[in-house]
Amino acid sequence: MVFGVMERFGVARRVAAAAIVAVAAGGGGHNHLRDYDFASRSMALVYVAPPRPELVTGWYDVSAVDDPVSAVVAAGSGVAKEVVGRKARSRLDSATSLVNVDSLMSNRTLERASRFLGTRPVQDRGNADFLLEVDMHSSGIDIRGSRAAYLFMSATAVLLDARSGREIWSFDIDGRNRLTPFLYGGNRWPTGAVTAGVLNTVTVADFQRALEQLADFSSGEITDRLREALRDARN
Repeated sequence: MVFGVMERFGVARRVAAAAIVAVAAGGGGHNHLRDYDFASRSMALVYVAPPRPELVTGWYDVSAVDDPVSAVVAAGSGVAKEVVGRKARSRLDSATSLVNVDSLMSNRTLERASRFLGTRPVQDRGNADFLLEVDMHSSGIDIRGSRAAYLFMSATAVLLDARSGREIWSFDIDGRNRLTPFLYGGNRWPTGAVTAGVLNTVTVADFQRALEQLADFSSGEITDRLREALRDARN
């Protein structure tokens, strides 16, 4: 009887451990990477992009401010940033026309993912053995905070067997990272805070550098998740 109980306990432990491994390997989606030999095979990337990177300004949250005078000042600052933000968006649009974020992100993602998988990156989707589809839901620069600006991105990445259409790996990615100061002229941004006055000085060239950072950041978020899944599968 004791042996039977212990045996059932051991089975339960093994089942639980297997479940934990399966969840860890799944990374929030499918993970059948261990079923494939990627060496020397080809992979192309399919990129589904949002219309344009966003500049999110928003309003200051003054609901938690107890002092009425401070609340008025905070609200006024928020309005000022929103007004200046509308003009800044036109400069961001100009920078977007000069920096092909989609192309930068796609090329860097395909190159790095291919290096991890051991595949050969190709542009011809019709003859590729695998397809890495990246559906970018949103991306851009968030300056709502009073202390710093942040890059953000939200995407779904799916690795497909191009022949069978099987979903080999997938992951929903929501990334956020502090933006390295992109205001280089003098002492324009000494504390990292993005006030209305500071935002008014951001040039098209500044936004170009920020967009290049956004492409690198987005590519890194996607390929880092793939690398983690590969480690789980290979271990």
